[in-house]
Amino acid sequence: MITLLLITASFWMVIYLLGQDFNDLLPLLASNGGMVHIPAEDLHARGHAFALRSWRVFAITLGVGALAASLFAWCTAKLILSSAHRLANTANRISAHALHERLAPENNIAELEPVARAFNHMLDRLQDSFTRLSGVSSDIAHDLRTPIHRLLMVAQVTLDRPRSAEEYRAVIESAVPTYERMGRMIENILFLARAESQQTAVHATLIPLEQRLGATATFFELLAQERGLELALEVAKNAQVWADDTLLTRATGNLLTNAIRHARPGSRVVLSGSVAPNGGCHISVSNEGAPIAPEHQTRIFERAYRVENPGVKETPGVGLGLAIVKSTMELHGGLVRVRSAPGYPTVFTLWFPPPPPRTPEAGPSRERISR
Repeated sequence: MITLLLITASFWMVIYLLGQDFNDLLPLLASNGGMVHIPAEDLHARGHAFALRSWRVFAITLGVGALAASLFAWCTAKLILSSAHRLANTANRISAHALHERLAPENNIAELEPVARAFNHMLDRLQDSFTRLSGVSSDIAHDLRTPIHRLLMVAQVTLDRPRSAEEYRAVIESAVPTYERMGRMIENILFLARAESQQTAVHATLIPLEQRLGATATFFELLAQERGLELALEVAKNAQVWADDTLLTRATGNLLTNAIRHARPGSRVVLSGSVAPNGGCHISVSNEGAPIAPEHQTRIFERAYRVENPGVKETPGVGLGLAIVKSTMELHGGLVRVRSAPGYPTVFTLWFPPPPPRTPEAGPSRERISR
């Protein structure tokens, strides 16, 4: 841009000089009727003077332009470097204990604003992940500390004096449920870690929906009866779902466990399934109980997030069940939604995408040989 301005200014000055020489000839032309005779020496002198003035104009213009361009480049470089230094200083202050620090895009040049905003978005994601990871680690440590302390205390009391074989057996049997609960917790944590790192393989097949959901309902029917609940199954005939059988059973089992745990005594829990026109599948679990507040509905699928329910007397879980459901649906490319409002059942819905289109298998080509 500066080069174009310099060239334009130089041409303008040359034209200006030519105009001055022409203006010097106008009186002579006017006095001689438009005809004037200029001696060769005078013409040579005028040409030489014009060349000197032209070179002088070019030199001055180029010198001033070069000086202006250098000053402009220096100011631009200083501005860019000062913005880069500010970004670097802010980035150096960011650490695990100061993840709240952010770059200020408005204090930088326009070219660096997208970089600063992208860096801030990355910091937001890192801070959110770090906060959730710290919370999960704290919750898991707390949940593991209690059963381990209980087992240690029981073992110390048992070993305090000699006991009979029956007493030792009773102590071991009483510890088995605690070991099972700790094992499930560790297994769930490993599943979530593998799911987030895409290490869990999904072996999806077409599964008869009525058969799979029927087997799951049968497994939970006894638990529902113990709570005084009615477990109903509503599945469309000949419906199929494209999913991994193990992951599907785990997801629906987690939803039914929560539904039975939080259902109102004497109410009805419904496990339903249907197929959409595009081939996708909807699986829903509904129960009648205390509604989930709107501020909790957006967070209940996070790790170790638990909603305190005074109506539930049993020991709450570790808050990984719904997180596993969400990870399962993400592995399938599906969705999980919750709908809850006062006066209406709470409904959790899983949406599985339709099966991929089948590629036709190329059979052996047969050529007809004519004789």
